[in-house]
Amino acid sequence: MLLLKALEWTAVVLNIAFTIGIAYEKRWAWVPGFVASCIGVGLYFLQHTWALCVLNIYYVVMAVYGWWSWGRPGPELPIQRKPLYFHVTLVLFLAAGTWLLGGLLRDQFAGNLPELDAFITVVSFAATWMMARKLLENWLYWVVGDTVSVYLNWKLGYDGYAILNVIYIILSLAGLVKWWRKMRVVA
Repeated sequence: MLLLKALEWTAVVLNIAFTIGIAYEKRWAWVPGFVASCIGVGLYFLQHTWALCVLNIYYVVMAVYGWWSWGRPGPELPIQRKPLYFHVTLVLFLAAGTWLLGGLLRDQFAGNLPELDAFITVVSFAATWMMARKLLENWLYWVVGDTVSVYLNWKLGYDGYAILNVIYIILSLAGLVKWWRKMRVVA
């Protein structure tokens, strides 16, 4: 039990470093994100939150992609925005994905808190991809997903992750402001 708490809090610290580094557009930030996600795979596996386990595997892969994407030779990847129709379509897709995945987790895998697990996973998949592509709105998707994550992690007994998600909400709002200001200066 003590080892699990130590791993959880290690992941919390690494995830905070990751988020701060990403807000400042630092390539090194993908490294602590990678390690924290590896820990997350194991912790969520132990709680039978299968979608969050898969999500953390996705985070591991996206950390490699983000490291590569942000380090390619040539001009720096610019912060971008997507039009409203993109987000309306994405939200509809995320709602359908949550419904399908939640049902699958509930009916086929006897997952723990399947609808919340599904919602957080589907939103986080989209937000992570958006972050790696430097889409400004990624921060808003994180605020929504992290708000739900506070409750889910509290229910699982992962107090460190619940606190982390509160910190994520604050850091996401700060990241949004920072990226917005940088985007406006560049434009």
